[in-house]
Amino acid sequence: MYMKKGMDDNSYVVYTKGSFICKGIDTPAPSLWSSYVVKDSDGTYRILGDLEQNTTVSTYMDSLKSDEDVKKLTAEVQAEYEQAQKDDTALAQFLDGLGEEADTSSSETSADGTMLTVTEGCNVRAEANSDSEIIGGLDEGDQVQKMGQEGDWIQIEYDGQTGYVYSGLLQ
Repeated sequence: MYMKKGMDDNSYVVYTKGSFICKGIDTPAPSLWSSYVVKDSDGTYRILGDLEQNTTVSTYMDSLKSDEDVKKLTAEVQAEYEQAQKDDTALAQFLDGLGEEADTSSSETSADGTMLTVTEGCNVRAEANSDSEIIGGLDEGDQVQKMGQEGDWIQIEYDGQTGYVYSGLLQ
């Protein structure tokens, strides 16, 4: 983990170095995540989620990418990532195929009326945000019909009413 000062005294940009496991692949793929952490009024720190980040925060985080220490950290992880693929051709093939799969099955680019598959159990919300009322749930493998889209949320019909599912949970 590596931290940089945020936009004020109560915030930080945190870089977390880790690995993700690809199903059926032995070698973990090195990765680097960045998060914006803020201090709440009660003194606890929390990660500011993607939906909460605004243009100012995103621009600030992007600007840090040109700092030498962040460039060095990014280069280290990139080298580990490339080495892992050289050491395990199955990992390299899997990662190479990810972009193709996303291009052909992405719920965000699918047309209205398209049938989509739920990739993991999830809630169906009354509105297109994670704070809205849960009106039901879907199981992995369930099929839903895309009726529309609001931002990152796919509009579906659920038990005779309009519902929303986060697009990252559909393919």
